[in-house]
Amino acid sequence: MKVKVVSVEDAGYYKSEYASGSTVKVALQRGKDFATCDSILIWEEEYAEDCFDEWVACAIDSEEGYSAMLFENDNYTFYGAN
Repeated sequence: MKVKVVSVEDAGYYKSEYASGSTVKVALQRGKDFATCDSILIWEEEYAEDCFDEWVACAIDSEEGYSAMLFENDNYTFYGAN
């Protein structure tokens, strides 16, 4: 099933000694499932397919900046704290 980009929103500014710039929060959808990642410095839509499963895994592991909403057993289950 194809992953589509649902939204790309402004997420503020990031600065470190190595990089700086505006960041975005990206929401992806595959079927009935959703995954988001916050504070992405560089985003290209072509990354969507490669990112979805990784973002879901990060959300399930409660990593900061990731969330997922998965349709399981006829209900949505939320992961992460975005």
